[in-house]
Amino acid sequence: MFRDIVAFQKVYETRSITRAAKELYVTQPTVSIQIKKLEDELGVQLFKRNGNKGLVPTENANRFYRDSQIVLNNWENSLNHLVKKHRSNRIKCVIGASPTAANHVLPPLMVSLERYFDKFDFELITADSEKVLEEIIKREIDFGIVEKPIVTNEVEQVAFASDELVLAGDIDSPEWILGKPGSTQREYTDKYFNEHHIRPTKVIKVNDNNLITNMVARKIGKAIVSKRSIKGTLLPYEQLSNDFCNQLYLINPKTANSSEIQSLISLVKTLLPQLRF
Repeated sequence: MFRDIVAFQKVYETRSITRAAKELYVTQPTVSIQIKKLEDELGVQLFKRNGNKGLVPTENANRFYRDSQIVLNNWENSLNHLVKKHRSNRIKCVIGASPTAANHVLPPLMVSLERYFDKFDFELITADSEKVLEEIIKREIDFGIVEKPIVTNEVEQVAFASDELVLAGDIDSPEWILGKPGSTQREYTDKYFNEHHIRPTKVIKVNDNNLITNMVARKIGKAIVSKRSIKGTLLPYEQLSNDFCNQLYLINPKTANSSEIQSLISLVKTLLPQLRF
């Protein structure tokens, strides 16, 4: 049944038997049979077809997806415990971080965690705050450091530092550098435009925060950026109001993948407010 559950999760996530089969390296009929078998076992319908929109999960599918995550994670943890007993004591820990957090928080945090390198195999992943949250819910990331507050019952969040934003670069330049829609940089830039009744006529759209900072450092336009990102440079900037101050958050599942990861998260909660970055 575990293989059937894995197939169900892929279909649920992709909304497509074709894409699920491709990602699982099996045939489409195999996935269809697995879904039908699982529906028969559970006694419920999991998906409905909706024309061009493909497969639509039923409410039962939504519930079972959440529960199946726990089932598979518990199974994987049990296997990991067996492997640890017979082969290795090392534990995999995946940390996700949004761009600003990745650049400024992760390096000092990893220095503080250096004494745990013999126990944990760390994997660091950079992604948007929403993507980090999504992967935590899917149990692909153990904990994350992000720039946006979250609203979900599945994840805990703790604010541990503030991040002041400034208007940096050539203040008199007509060119504005904009981050991608949905990013923290873009949200605060739009907020600045609204407050100052600005309709920019010249914009450069960029989907990477480091590139935004590098461009304004080379005197290409101006942008709303984290003050930390220009610390130690001679780049001119303009202070903004207190409303332009972002929080950094530690987010993690309410129940960790293992007791070791849970202990590590508790340690990180203590370390983060003490870091200098």
